[in-house]
Amino acid sequence: MYRQVFRFLSLLLLFSGLLFLTDLSAQTELKRVSAVERSDGKGFVVRYHLSNAIDSSTVIQPSANLLQMVIYSPEIDTTNFRYPPTGPVFSNFELFEIPHGIALNIHLTDGNYFNYSTYTDKNGTDHLLALTSTTDTQMTGITPDVDPIDWSLYAGNSDLDTAFNNGMEDTTENARSNGSRFEVVVIDAGHGGKDPGTSGGRIREKDVVLDVALKVGQYIEENIPDLKVVYTRTDDTFIELEERGRIANEHEGDLFISIHANAFDHHNRARKQSVQGAEVYFLGMARSETALEVMKRENSVIELESGETEELTEDDLLIYELMNAGNMSTSQRIAEMIESQFRERAQRKSRGVKQAGFQVLYEASMPGVLIELGFLSNPNEANYLTSEYGQTIVASAIFRSIRDFKLDYDRSFNRETTSR
Repeated sequence: MYRQVFRFLSLLLLFSGLLFLTDLSAQTELKRVSAVERSDGKGFVVRYHLSNAIDSSTVIQPSANLLQMVIYSPEIDTTNFRYPPTGPVFSNFELFEIPHGIALNIHLTDGNYFNYSTYTDKNGTDHLLALTSTTDTQMTGITPDVDPIDWSLYAGNSDLDTAFNNGMEDTTENARSNGSRFEVVVIDAGHGGKDPGTSGGRIREKDVVLDVALKVGQYIEENIPDLKVVYTRTDDTFIELEERGRIANEHEGDLFISIHANAFDHHNRARKQSVQGAEVYFLGMARSETALEVMKRENSVIELESGETEELTEDDLLIYELMNAGNMSTSQRIAEMIESQFRERAQRKSRGVKQAGFQVLYEASMPGVLIELGFLSNPNEANYLTSEYGQTIVASAIFRSIRDFKLDYDRSFNRETTSR
């Protein structure tokens, strides 16, 4: 599953003295911590109300009824700190000042079980701990049942390595997802079978994108043999959107790439045939009418599955982000890398990086992007995308983006794990 490597490794660098804080003079005030039930009714959100953005955070869960969350930032001011109220879910909160930050013990009442993820408020400086309800049986194997860290022993002591090696090594989000290198990429050729996708004359989207998807996989297998390639389809087969996500999740993909082709539906023939260019999307709310139209078209395959249309809501996307912390920001980064390859290396017209609520990305619990290679409604672009030369160019651009992302990912992993 999606791996939270960078957050945990940043923590280790902080304690080893290898990560230099950029602004030691800027004081961050922790005004209060609030704990409220999520709007979807599936858990709670613990919000740290902070005056400035933090450096990083981590969470450990030594037992089912205790979460220990650490906020790292220089000179956190807790003078006016206010605890949240206790109640039937949260029995007690304890705040400790530690080197490089603060620690909060969150005590849960018996019978309340949660999985967790952390993220920063995209509209401010607050930091959030998302708690998602689970069962006691699902908690088995998640909590190590070890003694909690006694933060009071480390007040004023900069050496916390022993404490974290004993209490955190197997319970951080990084370790819970096996914390290894970038190992699996899932390549999804859109549409297929009874769903031809869009078309340009006799050229069908499902055929074009399958050819490109197989080329991308071939380049990876030839040049990056340690990166496993998983395809959602390798022939003209209809695969439901939910099944595509299930395939990706079952193989514990690190990246999901869904490949499509576009079309411009317009009564003006000249206008219809002139629109061109590639677009790269990551999951989010559609910010423009054109993005909305692309989303509706790509999600319309659901009608072939159930006879009903479906659109993701803001609440759906919030739940996704709570369950898969960091996926959207990582997806945006990958989308920008692909767009840059199309524009600068492949010399393709780019229509930019955009957001939209694609169901196929929502079903995959990992960073992912949806690529619109070009417009089949444009005869020149359609001919390009069906030619061996054109498919080689766009497939190479996608491959290079995946290669560069893996190199960055593994370089960070190798560099930082050697400093432990």
